[in-house]
This record gives sequence, C-alpha cells and structure tokens, in this order.
Amino acid sequence: MNRKLSEHARECDERLTQAFTLLGKRWSGVILGLLLQGPARFAVLARTIPGISERMLSDRLNELAKAGLIDRTVLDGPPLGVLYRLTESGRAIGPGLLRLGDWAERYMAPAASPDRRRPSRAGSRRRTKRA
Repeated sequence: MNRKLSEHARECDERLTQAFTLLGKRWSGVILGLLLQGPARFAVLARTIPGISERMLSDRLNELAKAGLIDRTVLDGPPLGVLYRLTESGRAIGPGLLRLGDWAERYMAPAASPDRRRPSRAGSRRRTKRA
C-alpha cells in the first residue's frame, strides 16, 4: 500500500508542477479569469489588466494558446483585431480558478496598497534628531 501511495503522490506532484509552471506565471490566471467572462479582443484585455505591457500580454496569450487553453482568431477589419476565447480545456479550468479565488479571499491577507506601506519592524521606531 505504501508503494502505491508513494507512486500516486509522485504522479500528482508531476501534474501539479506542470499546471503551476503554466498557471503560476504572472498574469496567466488573470487572463484566464477575464476570458471566463467571454471572448475578448487583445486591446480590451490590454486595457482591462492594469500594469501589463502589450509584450507581456502577447507572450502570455501565446503560451496559453500553445497549451491549448485559448483560441486566437484574427478578425478582418476595419479595424483589424484579434479575438481570444477559452477552449474546452480552458473552460474546464474555470471552476478550479473560481474556487482558488474563493480560497484566497478567505485565507490570504490582502496585499498592502502601494500608498499605505507598512513599516518594517526593524525600522518602525521613530528616530528623533539630537540637538
């Protein structure tokens, strides 16, 4: 029984490693989450995701397409455009992403806002200048 459990754990570890290698890249989960709401043009995705460069968005979309999670359709113009939509495989990951989001909301502390940074413990004491 131990051997079977060990083999199952190794196989599970390999699958999870493969999944998180793709999905753990910055922006991948956000892109998939947006496409769960429906197909979107490149320009809409670029405007909707604050802080992502067009180059990074293009790279992530290409990786997700290569992995079979999204389809890319070039639209005839004018204006020319590219439409992205989830494949069957991409839609199948939706419930898992939503559950992961629920878990994060419940168990993870919210990220600190850039304008309200917490002082570090080592430097939290206020120093006064001696005369």
